[in-house]
Amino acid sequence: MGKSNIEWTDNTYNPIRVKGGGWHCVKVSEGCQHCYAESVNQNSFYGGGNGLKYAHQPVQPELELRRDVLAIWARKTKPSRNFVASMTDVFGEFVPDEWIYEILDAMLAAPLQTFQVLTKRHLNMRSTVKAWCHMRSLDSLPPNIWLGVSVENQARANERIPVLMDTPAIARFLSVEPLIGPVDLEPWLYYRSDLFDLQLFEVYGKIDWVIVGGESGPKARPMELEWVRTIRDQCKETFTPFFFKQWGGINKSGTGRLLDGVKYSQFPDTINLEYGVI
Repeated sequence: MGKSNIEWTDNTYNPIRVKGGGWHCVKVSEGCQHCYAESVNQNSFYGGGNGLKYAHQPVQPELELRRDVLAIWARKTKPSRNFVASMTDVFGEFVPDEWIYEILDAMLAAPLQTFQVLTKRHLNMRSTVKAWCHMRSLDSLPPNIWLGVSVENQARANERIPVLMDTPAIARFLSVEPLIGPVDLEPWLYYRSDLFDLQLFEVYGKIDWVIVGGESGPKARPMELEWVRTIRDQCKETFTPFFFKQWGGINKSGTGRLLDGVKYSQFPDTINLEYGVI
C-alpha cells in the first residue's frame, strides 16, 4: 500500500483483504476476463497473494477490514489522490454494507485527501451510497470522494453509467479500460434532449473525467485507434478531462501512452468538478 505505479493516481490502498494474505474478488463481466489483480493474487510468492482465482469459491475466503489502513487517511497532511481497493471491488457482493459505510466514513474524515473509488457493481454502489448519505444526513458524497464505474464496451456503458448518474455524488468518472469495443459516451458528457434525461442532468450534472486504456498482458485483446479517438474527441468537445493510460498489449511500456503524438494526462479540477473544468 502507498505509492502507486498506476498513472492516474498517487497511492493505492487495499483495506479489504483475505485473512492470512491476498485478496478476493469475483469476475462479473467481459472486462474481467484477463484481470491483472487476479494474476497478482495467484502469485503467492512475488505478488503476496493467496493463489486463488477471482471466482466463486466452494467456501468463500474469510475477509477482514483493515481499520488500521482506514486510520491512515485522516493523519495524512499532504493532499494526494488515493485509489481505494485496486485489488478488489469496494461494492462487491461479498463486502458487508457496514464495511462500506466505515470506508466512506474514513474518507469523510480525511477532507484533504481525494479518494478514487471504482466499481463494476453499479447497483450495489447506488444503494449503499444512498443509504450512507441518508444515515449521515448528506445530500451526496463529499467532493473528495470520486465515484467511478468501469466501462469496457457499449453494453456496459449503457448498463452502468445511468446508474452512476443516479448515484448522489459530486465527482463522477469512467474507467474505459480495457477498451474492447467501440463506446459512444456522448449521452453522458453533455446534454442533448434526444439522448439524455434532462431532469437527471439538471440534478446530477455530467461525467467529470474519462480514463481510457487498452488491455495488457500476453492475452490482451486489441484496441482500435478509432475507438480511442472517438472518446478523446467527445471529451474535447465537452471540455471533459481525458486521461489516456496506455495502449497495452504484451509490452505496454513499449507501446506507451501517446495518442496521435500527444500524451493526455488531464485531471478534473478539484474545485469545480461538476463542470468538467480542466
